[in-house]
Amino acid sequence: MAIESKTSGRNEMGEGQRRWVSVLFCFVAAGLAVTFYILVAYWQNGEFGFPLDDAWIHQVYARNLGTRLEFSFFAGKPSSGSTSPLWTILLSPGYAPGMDFRVWTALLGVVLLGASGWMAGRLARHLTDDARVVNWFAPLLVALEWHMVWAAASGMEILLFVFLALALVERSLAVDFDRDVRMRGFVFGGVIAGLLTLTRPEGIVLAGLVGLGLVLAIAQRARASQGIDVGKRFAAVGVYGIVVGIVLAPYLFFNLQTGGTLLPNTFYAKGAEYASLTHGTSFFVRWATMYRQPMIGAQLLLIPGLIYLMRVYLGGREWRRLMPMMWIVALPALYAWRLPVEYQFGRYMMPIIPFVMVFGVVGVAQLLPRISLRAMRRAWALAIGALLVVFLLRGSTFYAQAAGIVNCEMVAVAKWTRANLPPGALLAVHDIGAQGYFDNHPMLDLAGLVSPKVIPFIREEPKLKAWMIENGARYAVFFPTWYANLGKDAELTQIHSTGCAVTRELGEENLGVYQLGR
Repeated sequence: MAIESKTSGRNEMGEGQRRWVSVLFCFVAAGLAVTFYILVAYWQNGEFGFPLDDAWIHQVYARNLGTRLEFSFFAGKPSSGSTSPLWTILLSPGYAPGMDFRVWTALLGVVLLGASGWMAGRLARHLTDDARVVNWFAPLLVALEWHMVWAAASGMEILLFVFLALALVERSLAVDFDRDVRMRGFVFGGVIAGLLTLTRPEGIVLAGLVGLGLVLAIAQRARASQGIDVGKRFAAVGVYGIVVGIVLAPYLFFNLQTGGTLLPNTFYAKGAEYASLTHGTSFFVRWATMYRQPMIGAQLLLIPGLIYLMRVYLGGREWRRLMPMMWIVALPALYAWRLPVEYQFGRYMMPIIPFVMVFGVVGVAQLLPRISLRAMRRAWALAIGALLVVFLLRGSTFYAQAAGIVNCEMVAVAKWTRANLPPGALLAVHDIGAQGYFDNHPMLDLAGLVSPKVIPFIREEPKLKAWMIENGARYAVFFPTWYANLGKDAELTQIHSTGCAVTRELGEENLGVYQLGR
């Protein structure tokens, strides 16, 4: 008996060591991948940058928070223009004395990508006993998926959202309802769900799905056994919901005080700006279209495993495992209803990719033994690995190109207006991120993120023009294709254009600076 116990201890120690080796490898892989993307972009563009103008919006908020201790876009004017206050808070230490915000932002991306891979492995542990899937396949599929690496290097909140989403689901599956339920675990889960929603508002949908899964699991056990305290377990789920509300309350109050609405200005502005995309098209067509971008890559070959696992959980009524899978359905449906856009490689849909990866690889691992032909099993597995690597390399080009466009359009224009326009002149700007970061001219926001009064007529060009003139704007900055009529208006004279070759190669027009009046 003593010998058997020692052997068991050695096996457990060996498994624990292997697990930590896989975690370390995951973080190293994440660091190398993100560094590779940043270096490729620097080599092609000759300077550091972000692939989205929105990343510069986050940096403006973070700079004001880090240097002025205020949550604002314009210094001295508190604003609810950010959908991700938690990301702003995490970025703000990048503006401490002696800190380079670029290094800090990249470091956050690396840590969150590695942590997301690690959490993917922890989640997989609740779904399968296959050590290879848990320790290697699930973590590395997430950490090396090209959308995830792109997001980690983007300066955006995407990886923070992904990590918290995976952590919330993992904690919900860790609950053992057959034992004494501890409220502490549900409080912790509520905090995670609240932080998830503070990262992006749609996090409340996943929080709700997790809560529903817990309720269904309790009801199922109540029917199967009379020996559990159902009331206590339902009360625990209630505590989870209450804690979510407590975490969100300060942010909702801040939005209400600064913008007059519970949700940030961005939520309403984006919906109004792209409302025309929901008219005259089928919801189901828009819904299906939302999967196009996030399924580009190795995850495409994991879909059979995902569908198989979904059928298994549905047949077994494993609600706690099934409800998080509904996130893969619910998030695209939400955007198809409200904001059916695919731009920037489907960045709004990226949070479903790790769930496709984890549940898909678990399902594939269960399907492979059912395939009698060994060559077919190997071909499927090798194809997944090959696509992962091919798109990881290809994604670096996508990242470099996107960063190059932002640098030679938005950043270049902001530096030009700073140097060439009269001090204090009011600008009306559509993409305010880099403009607000590099130029201190006062601005009106044509997209409504920090100028919410424009939202009711955000796509009505005559009213936009009247609004700009009424508020005293002397210059406007926008892409001619976005405001086709304003770009040709006789009262707006173009005084500068970037001439960016990268944008031209893609068949798009360059960003222009216009003078209002004559």
